[in-house]
Amino acid sequence: MSGPGDGRTRAVSMSVDDEGIKLVGSIDEDLTYDVLINDHHVWSLQPRRDLTKRGRACVAPWPKALVRYLSGYGSLVVREHVTGQPVAEAEYWFGGVRQGLVSVVGSSGSPLLLDKWGRLIRPLAGDDEAAQGRLMDAVVQLLETLNGACGVPAFICFGTLLGAVRDGAPIGHDNDIDVGYLSAFEHPVDIAREAYRVSRVLHEQGWKARRGSAVRINTRISLGAGQSRAIDIFTCAWVEGVLYMPSDVGIRVPRETMLPLGSVTMLGREVPAPADPESLLALTYGPGWRVPDPSFQYEKSRGLRRRLDGWYGGLNHGRKYWDAFAKQPTRVVPKGPTPFARWVAAKWPSSRLLVDVGTGTARDALWMAGKGRPVLGADYVPSAFRAARRRSAARGLDVRFKAFNINDTREVLALGALLSREEEPPDLYARFFLHAVNEAGRANLWRLAQMSLRRGGLLFAEFRTHRDAKLPHVFPAAQRFFLDPDDVVAEIQGSGGHVVSRTQGRGLAVFGREDPHVCRLVASWTRGTET
Repeated sequence: MSGPGDGRTRAVSMSVDDEGIKLVGSIDEDLTYDVLINDHHVWSLQPRRDLTKRGRACVAPWPKALVRYLSGYGSLVVREHVTGQPVAEAEYWFGGVRQGLVSVVGSSGSPLLLDKWGRLIRPLAGDDEAAQGRLMDAVVQLLETLNGACGVPAFICFGTLLGAVRDGAPIGHDNDIDVGYLSAFEHPVDIAREAYRVSRVLHEQGWKARRGSAVRINTRISLGAGQSRAIDIFTCAWVEGVLYMPSDVGIRVPRETMLPLGSVTMLGREVPAPADPESLLALTYGPGWRVPDPSFQYEKSRGLRRRLDGWYGGLNHGRKYWDAFAKQPTRVVPKGPTPFARWVAAKWPSSRLLVDVGTGTARDALWMAGKGRPVLGADYVPSAFRAARRRSAARGLDVRFKAFNINDTREVLALGALLSREEEPPDLYARFFLHAVNEAGRANLWRLAQMSLRRGGLLFAEFRTHRDAKLPHVFPAAQRFFLDPDDVVAEIQGSGGHVVSRTQGRGLAVFGREDPHVCRLVASWTRGTET
């Protein structure tokens, strides 16, 4: 049951239920408040944005990412973030479960915190001193590579710069490191071309990097003991007098604010920084930037968002959803093969290379490899197939994995060129992939098929049809397009392919209580019918 706590705090009363929290009393709308459950900081909220007034009360629903952890006993405290002063307390048994404690921790046992994007993250504050030191050493090395081998003026930026200037250390409630560099160009096409050159040099220098857009590069640093951290690299550039720092900032700032680069101290290490970091931080975060605020969110205009997307695109839309999806327990996301994989293996047996596009957790890829097929699993969420890579190595399976984004035409052309040079043409496999990408993504899949299947090989695809739209689903749709099979067939034919086999209906992809309406297509890009 909920209650007012033990009387230590009386300024605000709080009640709690499975839907959210309710606060009655003097809440300062200009402050940021932390929500603690069993002495663990799990959420920070800003009253103007996150609380809704209902009479004398202010209410906030539990964020979606937290809901699945709310089971058992919780001792709750709401405190002012800056001062740490508690303002309200309560107790509650979540979900009617009268045993156990609410524990918001990751698979490794590390505490999790809700970030400004609504995701649960492993905050930097949870890393020990040695791990933080290894991360900072990597940051120094990366900046040296960017400034040296890549030949671009690179510096720490965004929250990392904020933490360094304010505290001489990374922000504890952040979960990655931000660095940027200034482009030598002012036209978006030239800026993007330079960014691709930078990423190529990074690869040559041994940095593992993947692309989030034409001007955003992500690399991951191993900290030992199975832990790692990401470093995001942002391409910054002046266009028509405005400094754009994708994907959140477009400000008019003199060049003297950025160049020549200076330096700041971060965990005892000198790192490059903009010439006038205080002015840049004030323009980026507002005049109150010196006051810590884990609930901060950019107020990005629609015009800025559309401009940056138009110039540079975005290659990671939906990645956060699928990253979280892949981390769910096995009882939620099965490891065994799908009915589609069994159908393909039974009806179309082959020893050719199978390229599993959108492999996800690689459940079908591993099963196919276990049947003796060489497999290449490709997905734009590498964390999804990380565990599968370990399992395949332990079992000695012939499976390779590749970070691959169907929305990046460069990657599609590169993979198509490689597959077209295989001694024997491969097969492409795309289960529940077509309905998860837009028209441009499907067009790139057909392009990949054109390039790699001209000498033989087949494309196997299973997708949700328009008749599935109103049927019940086990998982909510992050991005789901219910497709008319006739339209998909027309797209294949328009790209030079033809359909060898078509099956559709229910009973083909039953999952628990869900029986979706799906279509199975087998297509070829060679003359005649491939068998």
